[in-house]
Amino acid sequence: MEELELYVVRNKQGQYFRNKGYGGYGSNWVNELKKARIYPKIGPARTQVSFWATNYPEYGTPDILVLKVSVIQVLQEEDRVKKAALKRKKEEISKQLYWAKREQEKAEIKVRQLSDQKEALLAKQKVEKLEEELKSLS
Repeated sequence: MEELELYVVRNKQGQYFRNKGYGGYGSNWVNELKKARIYPKIGPARTQVSFWATNYPEYGTPDILVLKVSVIQVLQEEDRVKKAALKRKKEEISKQLYWAKREQEKAEIKVRQLSDQKEALLAKQKVEKLEEELKSLS
């Protein structure tokens, strides 16, 4: 198995370089290796060393640390992905169920309104029929 080499820039005070990016905030140098900028190639790390040594010579020339990775651990993600997919599917079905219930409620209201209109129409027809019957008797 081949070994992977990664590079980290460290200053003379033992702090590691952290790339802030454009408009970033905070210090360029951090105490924790976890927060450090890790370079997969030595060229960009050398560029940082040259920059800091040239522009800030009073702090000394930073060092480059070589991290050799030889242990590879495979993380099984199938269960997590299936669980996340199931959760998304449940959320989607819940959303569809919510809107289906809303549509059902609207339909029930419309049916009640129509049945009320039908009852009103039947009552009106009955009244008209009775009025005609009353007129015919007079």
